[in-house]
Amino acid sequence: MGLVKARIENRSQPDSPAVNVLFNPSEYGIDRGASYAELAVPGLSMPLLQFVRGDTQTLTVDLFLDATDKRGTVEEDLEKLRRFVRIDGSLHAPPVCAFVWGDVNFEGVVTGLRETFNLFNEDGRVSRAKASLTMKSYRAAEVQLREINRGSPDRSRFHVVRSGDTLQAIAAQAYGDPRLWRPIAQANDIERPRFLEAGRALRIPSVTGSAAAGQGRGG
Repeated sequence: MGLVKARIENRSQPDSPAVNVLFNPSEYGIDRGASYAELAVPGLSMPLLQFVRGDTQTLTVDLFLDATDKRGTVEEDLEKLRRFVRIDGSLHAPPVCAFVWGDVNFEGVVTGLRETFNLFNEDGRVSRAKASLTMKSYRAAEVQLREINRGSPDRSRFHVVRSGDTLQAIAAQAYGDPRLWRPIAQANDIERPRFLEAGRALRIPSVTGSAAAGQGRGG
């Protein structure tokens, strides 16, 4: 049994019919990455890298449209694809969609659609074309928030102290709770919490849910 045909689904409007791809692409590409901030620390030969956030994934794929066997035109198929880059009046934005093909289920928004016309009918209508599609991954904010493991808020490994920083402010940034400053002090042997040396790299330890609760009550 061969691989089923690829399709593009409208996730913003599930009742809308999917755009079926007549010919499966020969290849597709997904770019992934992560953003890091360079933190310069006096005395070190190179800056520290601190994880900031994950980057948006990007999918690129070429779709081939051909209507020569029917002596027709691919304009209708192109029009279906163009809807993914047009503003939907009910959404006030282009719709969220998904490229589905076998085990691939890439949900996002179309950020680029390049049409290349290869063959024409006698009346000038396009009978063969290539649509180069670029999509960026998309997940609603509420979905991403649900995926955050709040029981282990280990969001950074190191923090470089800046002028005016306090342990409470660093704890609020790392854990979302300024009362959780004691684990940072203990992990870095800080005996005088009110006096932090600018430029010092502090290790931010992992805090379990039970430990966080105990620190919060004790703070």
